[in-house]
Amino acid sequence: MPAPRPLPLVLLAALAACGGAADQKAATDKAAQASVAPPLITVTAKDFAFEMPDTVTGGLVTVKLVNQGPELHHVQFLKLDDGHTYAVMMEGMKKMKPTDPPPPWVHDVAGPNAPVPGGTSTLTTTLAPGNYAVVCFVDTPDHVPHLMKGMAHPLTVVAPTGAPAAAPASDVAVTMTDYAWDVAPALTKGAHVLKVKNAAAQSHEMFIVKLDEGKTADDLVKWAETYKGKPPATPLGGISAMGAGGEAYLSLDLAPGNYVFLCFVPDAKDGKPHLMHGMMKTFTIS
Repeated sequence: MPAPRPLPLVLLAALAACGGAADQKAATDKAAQASVAPPLITVTAKDFAFEMPDTVTGGLVTVKLVNQGPELHHVQFLKLDDGHTYAVMMEGMKKMKPTDPPPPWVHDVAGPNAPVPGGTSTLTTTLAPGNYAVVCFVDTPDHVPHLMKGMAHPLTVVAPTGAPAAAPASDVAVTMTDYAWDVAPALTKGAHVLKVKNAAAQSHEMFIVKLDEGKTADDLVKWAETYKGKPPATPLGGISAMGAGGEAYLSLDLAPGNYVFLCFVPDAKDGKPHLMHGMMKTFTIS
């Protein structure tokens, strides 16, 4: 049997070039996949309804809330376990008190929190495939949750195809616990992207307001008891209730002034808003 002969140098060079081209193409394809932006879902809020798609593609998505009503509104995603329907959930919600815990087959998924009326709020979040209800739990101005006024919309999320979307680059990490936010590094003037994670066992939100000149967080809490008169702060959005282990990305552009993070989610033990357990954080941007 003749001994194998070495490949000619020209052929070796050609094979090396082909291999290099293949490696370069793979690297290019990988970079292209990593640069895919999350698809945009626009939700328009009015008094008291949502205008939005009935079906969206899931995975990492960016949700833009446009508030066209004179009242505050937010987007709260509620994921329903398989075998449960939007109609059944809505019928059950009508019989619940605001402080009652949700059924165990309903799970909080963060959406954009309430901007000022006429404003917008945007959040990048993850929607797993399945059936959802999109609701508004805000209860201004009469302490009746907007959900009870019909502000709810069914949503079907289908599995994504193709390259997965890339998460936004973040420069600040926010970790929610019972009952606090750990922010690192500290927020400063200008634009930031916050990566927000819930490390607690129960859901939490992060509602952000900028206090009016000369006003305090106590003034805001007192106003929230009645909702009468002009609010002492400007809402800037944030994230609605996020379940345990959830993550989302929030863009903020902070001007000098005094700010407050608040969580109004009812506590799992006593039904009181988490701010009554101390989940309220004030900070100053200079």
